[in-house]
Amino acid sequence: MEQETDSYSEVNNLIREINNLHKVFSLGIEDFLNYNLKKSVRSVVDETGINRDFLILINKYKIALNAGVSSFLDVQINFPSVRYRIKQGESISEKILYYMTANHEYGGVPLNKCLNDFLGFRILVSDLDSLYERLMSDNDLKGVVKLLLREDGPYRGLHLYFKNGKNKFFPWELQIWDKSQAEQNELSHSEHKQKRKYISLAQTYYDGNLEKEE
Repeated sequence: MEQETDSYSEVNNLIREINNLHKVFSLGIEDFLNYNLKKSVRSVVDETGINRDFLILINKYKIALNAGVSSFLDVQINFPSVRYRIKQGESISEKILYYMTANHEYGGVPLNKCLNDFLGFRILVSDLDSLYERLMSDNDLKGVVKLLLREDGPYRGLHLYFKNGKNKFFPWELQIWDKSQAEQNELSHSEHKQKRKYISLAQTYYDGNLEKEE
């Protein structure tokens, strides 16, 4: 069972640590981050599938994430209530194609809105509403992260996105859930993931050695 935290200072420090880690990591691989992620999802998808060069970029990014796993473990050591995961290749492809549907303007949304959680962190808190109010009123965090209270059917959670001001940097995500809603949120996540699997397009997928998600 995941631990929870009631400490605002711990959450605040976690946000800053993830933001700094994202900046250092992204700058370290900036030489191959050559795609403007403000472009639309449809800019990397056509009738043959997902663009080969973009899939190569995704693979390079995932290799770099896996190589940097010790840094992410350090976050867990410093903040024992945190969990993290690296998004797997099959799930990434499914998400891109899901964003080509009517629900997402047939691929008209920016890539950095679709691919905003290659690396995702999560913590549980005992009072999400109180934390949300404090984060929204914390002027020191403005400009550090994008903060969104997401309410989608039974799902409810606070999502924070780390971009460090560059549209070529893939965003990372921190989800904050209320402990009382964690079980329902997990169910909603599973249902949404299964929904994406049923989205199919008449395409031939480029074999980019994207491994399947366990």
